[in-house]
Amino acid sequence: MAGFIIFDPCSHHQMKQFILQLSYIITALLLFHSCEFFQPKKATIPQPRMSIEDSLAMVRYQQFELTLGDAADQIRNVLENRLPGQRYSVEERSLFSSVLLPRFYTGRAFAPYWFAHPDSLEKARSMIAYIGSTRYHGLQAEDYHFEKTKELFDNILNDSSARFDPVLLARLDLLLTDAWFMIASHIYNGKVDPEELTSQWGIQRNKPELMLDQRLAHFTGSDINELMQQFYPPHPGYQAMVAEAAKISQMQDLPKIKISGRQASIKPGEKSELLPLLRRHLQLWEVYEPDSLAASEIYDGRTAEAVRRLQQKFGYQADAVIGRLTLNAINTTLNERLQSLYVNMERLRWLPDSLERRFVLVNIADFTLRVMEVYDTLLEMKTIVGKDYRETPVFNARITYLVFSPTWTVPPGIQKADVIPATARNVNYLKEKNMVVLNARGQQVDPATINWRRDGMRYTIRQAPGPQNALGKVKFMFPNKYDVYLHDTPSRELFARDERTFSSGCIRVEKPFELARLLLEDMPEWTDERIRQAMNNNSPRTVVLRSQPGVYLYYLTAWADRAGNVYYRTDIYNRDAEVFAGLQQKKSASLPPLSD
Repeated sequence: MAGFIIFDPCSHHQMKQFILQLSYIITALLLFHSCEFFQPKKATIPQPRMSIEDSLAMVRYQQFELTLGDAADQIRNVLENRLPGQRYSVEERSLFSSVLLPRFYTGRAFAPYWFAHPDSLEKARSMIAYIGSTRYHGLQAEDYHFEKTKELFDNILNDSSARFDPVLLARLDLLLTDAWFMIASHIYNGKVDPEELTSQWGIQRNKPELMLDQRLAHFTGSDINELMQQFYPPHPGYQAMVAEAAKISQMQDLPKIKISGRQASIKPGEKSELLPLLRRHLQLWEVYEPDSLAASEIYDGRTAEAVRRLQQKFGYQADAVIGRLTLNAINTTLNERLQSLYVNMERLRWLPDSLERRFVLVNIADFTLRVMEVYDTLLEMKTIVGKDYRETPVFNARITYLVFSPTWTVPPGIQKADVIPATARNVNYLKEKNMVVLNARGQQVDPATINWRRDGMRYTIRQAPGPQNALGKVKFMFPNKYDVYLHDTPSRELFARDERTFSSGCIRVEKPFELARLLLEDMPEWTDERIRQAMNNNSPRTVVLRSQPGVYLYYLTAWADRAGNVYYRTDIYNRDAEVFAGLQQKKSASLPPLSD
């Protein structure tokens, strides 16, 4: 017939052209026969416009099916024509997933994933919106092709013919899939490798293989936020931290409050011209609701209660006195709050997915210890951690035994820095501290016979059990390369401080008896009375635990609880800046491909 294409059955392109031409002829005939001129005047026509619309939709869908076929060819070309040693590239952008992309698309015969029919834009729209929202997780949207995917998607939205462009669809599909793989990996494992940091992070992960290509292939919904949530850290407050970051991003900073040297603090009942600005800061922290007295210069009860809530948010003693630490908290900028949230969301992503049924958590920056069973807190107490130059390390282990009434062998570092200089000045120092000196054969030596400045490090110094013993009445042992453990302390007054960095690296605990009783509760022979006797003995007693809980020494300067309340802490070891710098660093195309 004149006008028809003569085609070769082996020509895929000509076959598609023939089908399209035939579809147009069928549609034209339907339109022709639907005209009123050719219909009997009194005939009843069963909704002819619906029939026309259905026919047009059928042609449109058929045309899109052909477009998807061509797009699949385009995707295949990208994945099959990469030069050795090079990354896949789309729109002059390097793709990061060198393993998952070909595996994912091969499993679906290279068909596009993000588009099923010409009007199926919700999944791609949801994915691009999620890429933009990654900034609230502390990630960089442009690491995941945000501007380019948005540009290509806008072309589809603004030009209805663009969605029938197989090259555009293929490129956008590859970019979105690569972005999804990268985001899921970073949300699950973290973007920064903690092993590359100068601030050590020694907690071992136990995360299973992700199989991201299978997870994406099996997802049939369109809400990418719902899909991504399965990769969030299991910590119950993670999503509240994301919501807090999104909220803070919309706020504006206030001028900082400065207390003059004459006024070291502000106490309830006092008058200060700073109070109106102070209340605005408290409102920004969402601990104060303004009222008719918001402009008053009197430090009233409502304001004092708001200050107490802010002090609790920072882990300070809630006395409502606005001193140095509380003022620093009030003056924390929005950007500092955001950085703290971003850094600690990343740290949560480094933690194991699952812990033992019963475990001990020590947040170094919070100066607290909690004994947990699943997510129930069995015991909570204050701690004292390492000084800034003797930082408590981050790692995990298992508490295997206790030592009641322990002796303390002075570590070489403390012996050199503290004990030897003190003994060189006053030879009675060791006797006053209930310490003895031992030679290399373990024999006791009279300290008065030693030249301490010259020979002090040749000897071992050991402190006997007793009230002055630096380890107190019990120590809780979890063998590790850092020689760090939990222990009691005779310096009980230090627990009243807000910042408690006084130890030489080990963790001093506020409630040693309660902790020992809890760890020994499955050993009924260890009654309360027997524990107290062992803690006040003149000789050490080692007890191996029947149940050996995990212990996790970690470092969080911000987190949220189950109720969504967000808490902040001082970065006592100045570790946050390095993690934040890693989050800000742009991922280079020279990086190795994602692991499976």
